[in-house]
Amino acid sequence: MIKTYTYKIKPNKSLERKFYEQIGVCRYVYNLAIEVREESFRKGVNINYYDLSKQLTEVKKDFEWLKTVNAQTLQDTLKRLENGYKKFFSDLKKGVKTSKPKFAKKDKWISLPFKSIKTSENYFELPKFGKIKVFKFKVPKGELRTASILKEADGLYLKVVVKQEEQIRENQSICAIDMGITFFLTTSDGEFVDNPKHLFKYLKQLRVENRKLSRMKKGGSNWKKQVGVLKRLYQKISRVRKDFLHKQSRKLANEYGTVIREDLKISKMVKDSRFSQHISDCSWGTFFEFLEYKTNVIKVDCAYTSQMCSKCGHTSKENRKTQSLFECTDCGYTENADLQATYNILERGCSLMEANVGH
Repeated sequence: MIKTYTYKIKPNKSLERKFYEQIGVCRYVYNLAIEVREESFRKGVNINYYDLSKQLTEVKKDFEWLKTVNAQTLQDTLKRLENGYKKFFSDLKKGVKTSKPKFAKKDKWISLPFKSIKTSENYFELPKFGKIKVFKFKVPKGELRTASILKEADGLYLKVVVKQEEQIRENQSICAIDMGITFFLTTSDGEFVDNPKHLFKYLKQLRVENRKLSRMKKGGSNWKKQVGVLKRLYQKISRVRKDFLHKQSRKLANEYGTVIREDLKISKMVKDSRFSQHISDCSWGTFFEFLEYKTNVIKVDCAYTSQMCSKCGHTSKENRKTQSLFECTDCGYTENADLQATYNILERGCSLMEANVGH
C-alpha cells in the first residue's frame, strides 16, 4: 500500500534560495529539451528520453551549475517532458484535441522530486539539500520511496511517499453509500452526513478579494500581493476540504470492512452546468481515492438506483416525488430517496460479491 505524508517545512532562507535556484535549473533543462526535440522534428529525426539523457550528461561537462541539482531530479524533468509528448501523440491518434508540451514559465514550475530520502530523529535528509526540518515531525511507518519539495501559497512543503504493508482487515461488516449534494453521503445503515459546502462558505470572501484584484493594475506590486491573498484563501479551502474527506473516509473504514458505492462518471457529471460547481466542491473523486486505500471498496452500476423500488423492483421516474422523497407508484413503499438508493446499491454489491465467490 502506498501512502503520502505532507509536512510543512520550517522557514529557512538558505533552503528557500536553494529551492528556487534548483527550480530554475530544472525549468532551463526542460525548456532546452523542448528546443532540442522540436529542432530534431524539423530535421525529420525523432529523439526520446534516452537520447536527451545522454545529451544532458555531455552538457553538464560544460555547465558546472547544472550539477547543483541532483542527477535523478534532472532525469525526472526529462521524463516529465517525455510523458507530455507521449500523451500528445496518443491524443492525436485518438482524434482528441490536444497540444504539444509548452515552455515552462517561472511561476508554473513549483516542485522538485527526489528518488531517495533519509530520515533521522527530528529531520529528513535529501540529496543536495541536506537536513530539512519540518513542523510536527513524525517518522513515517514503512519503506521511504520518493519525496518532493512543493511550493504552496503559504510556504514550502515536503511530500514523502511511503510503501506500507497491507493490513489484514478483520472487520467483515458491509455498507453501501450514496453520494449527494444536499447530503454529502448517506449510508445504508441510515446515517446522513451533511454537505459542508466548503467553497460556498467562503464565496462572499472570494468575491470581495477578486473584486479588489480587478481594480488593481495587472503586474503591479499590489496586484501580486492580492494574487497571493487569493492563493492562500483557495489553499485554505482546499485543506479544510481534504481534512473533511480524510475524516469521513477514515470513519467509514473504521466501521466497515467493505464499502459499496456507485461507479459514478464524475467527469461527465460536472459538465452539467446546474450541478458542476456543487459536485466539484464535494470532491467525490478525491474522497473515493482516500476511501479505497483505507478499506475494501466495491463499485456497482449506478443506473436507476434512485428510481428503482428496493421492495418490489418497480422502476420509474415517477417514483421520485421530490428530490428527497421516494414513493413507489406500484407498491406504495415510501422512504427517504437517498436512503432508498443505498438499499439498491447494497443489493447490487452483495450480488456481485456472491458471484465472485462462486467463481
